[in-house]
Amino acid sequence: MNIYNVTFIVENEIEKDWAEYLDREVLPDLGKNVHQIDLLKVTFEDGTNNVKGTTFTVQFYCIDNEMIKWVKEIGHQILLQKLHRKFTKHCLLYTSDAADERSSVDLGGRRII
Repeated sequence: MNIYNVTFIVENEIEKDWAEYLDREVLPDLGKNVHQIDLLKVTFEDGTNNVKGTTFTVQFYCIDNEMIKWVKEIGHQILLQKLHRKFTKHCLLYTSDAADERSSVDLGGRRII
């Protein structure tokens, strides 16, 4: 099983609307192409004093190479485009990565303004 993470820092004033939109509108559509997809709120023990917002991660669970390819080539881009179109006045920062027990793959990072 491969798990791909896309991590966002979401401004506090849009957190509720952002999470609800992702959970109700975006994830069900993306979930049709992977084994499972989850939205998780991330908390840190320390080292986040400069972070202004709430951290969330979207996890794509992939069980075969076709799912992995879809996430790398299409899935994470659809996720970003839908969020950018809905929340155009807010900056959402994210990093993405893929890992399983045997390997780690960097999908790169983006900044959406």
